[in-house]
Amino acid sequence: MPSTSRNKSATVIIIPERTEQTSVDNTNGSQPRLRRPYLLTVLLSLLALITLFHFLAVMHGAIPTAVPINCMGLLRTTDYGRVVQLQAQSQKIGAVQFTNQLVGGQQAVLIEVIHTGTGQTLDAYIYGCIMHKQTPTLISLFTQRGLVEGSISVSASNTLITSELDTTISSQTLIQLQPLQQNVYHEYRWQYDHFVQITFPGLYPVSSRSEAEALQQEANNGQAQPWSDPLATAEQMAKDIFKWPVSSPQDNILSNNGTIAQVQLVQESMQMRVTVTLERLIQQNKTGLWFVTGAQTNSMSREQPAAASIITSPTTIKGAGALPDGQTTATLFDHTLTPLSLLNNPTLNVTHDGIYAGTLFYKNSVQKQSGLLLIQSLSPNESAEAGQLLLTRVILC
Repeated sequence: MPSTSRNKSATVIIIPERTEQTSVDNTNGSQPRLRRPYLLTVLLSLLALITLFHFLAVMHGAIPTAVPINCMGLLRTTDYGRVVQLQAQSQKIGAVQFTNQLVGGQQAVLIEVIHTGTGQTLDAYIYGCIMHKQTPTLISLFTQRGLVEGSISVSASNTLITSELDTTISSQTLIQLQPLQQNVYHEYRWQYDHFVQITFPGLYPVSSRSEAEALQQEANNGQAQPWSDPLATAEQMAKDIFKWPVSSPQDNILSNNGTIAQVQLVQESMQMRVTVTLERLIQQNKTGLWFVTGAQTNSMSREQPAAASIITSPTTIKGAGALPDGQTTATLFDHTLTPLSLLNNPTLNVTHDGIYAGTLFYKNSVQKQSGLLLIQSLSPNESAEAGQLLLTRVILC
C-alpha cells in the first residue's frame, strides 16, 4: 500500500538583510550607530576653535606696542607711576598737567604724587623730553618732595609755584592771618636749562604771586579791596610795616599812569618823606589791584651782594645814606610780613659820612621763604635832620 508520507525537501528562503536596519529605530531605546562619528566631529571642531583662539591671543600679546617717535608722544604715553616709583599702598597720582609755556616753550608735564597716609604731604615732579639719536628721551627737570598739604601750579606769568603749609606759625600769629598767608610759596622761573627761584616784585600787601592772584580774583568777584587805591595801599603799608601810628594829610600821589604810581608819605615827627612805588602787577586795567614794589627816601641805599636777594644767617648789611648822629636799625620780616626775631642787637654802625654796616643773626625755620628787609635811620630828638628809610625784598635762607 502506498505510503501516505511524502518526502518533503526543506526549502530555505534567504531574505536579504535590509540596509534600513541601521536607520533610526527607537523601539528598543538604543542610540543609532551613525550618530557617533557626528558627535566626535563636533568635539574635534570645538577643540580646533579653542586652539585657534588661544593662538590668536598669544600672537596678539606678542605684538609690540607702538614706540613713540616724538616728545609729545613720549610724554603722553609714559607710565609716570613707574617713573616715580609709586608706592601703591601709600601714594597715588594726584594730577598730571601738560604745558608748553613753563620750560621756555618746550613740552613738559607736571606730576603730583599724594601721600595718602596721615602726613598729608605731596611730591612734585616736572619731566621734559629731548631727542637723543632721533629717539625721544624722558628727562627730569624738577623734583620737590614732602610738601605739607602742598600743591604745584603754573602761574598766569608762566612761572612755577609750589606751596606748603607753614607749620611753624605761632597760634597768636595764626589768628591774625588770612588762609592763604598760612602757606609758604616758592616761585621759580626757567632760565637757560634749569629752574631758578625768583622773588615776587610785590612787597605789600602780600609777599607772593599766588596770594596776589587770589586777591585780584576776589576783587573781580565783587569783593571790596582796600588795595584798589594806590594812596590808601601805601598808607596802610606804613602802618603795618613802618609802624607809623597815623597817616598825614600831606600824603599825596606824585604820579599815576594807570599801571605804575608813586606816592609820597610824610611822617612829620621824624621829618621823613618816603617815596612809595606801586604797580598793578596782576591785572593792568582800571580794576587791577595795587601792590607796593618799593619804598625809600631819596638818600638811603643798600650795597647789593652778589646774590642781591638771598641772605643767610648771619648776614651782613651795608649801605649809605644813614644819619651819623642818629639811630640806624634793621628789621627782617618773614613771608607773613611778621617781624622775625633777631638773636642780636639790630643796631647798625654808621660812619661820619653816613656809611652803615652791621651783622644780623636770626633763626629761620622755613628755608628760602620770601621776606622783607627794612632799614631805618632816625634822627635824634629835636633834630631837624630828615630820617632815612629803605624797604627791599629778600629770600631768607
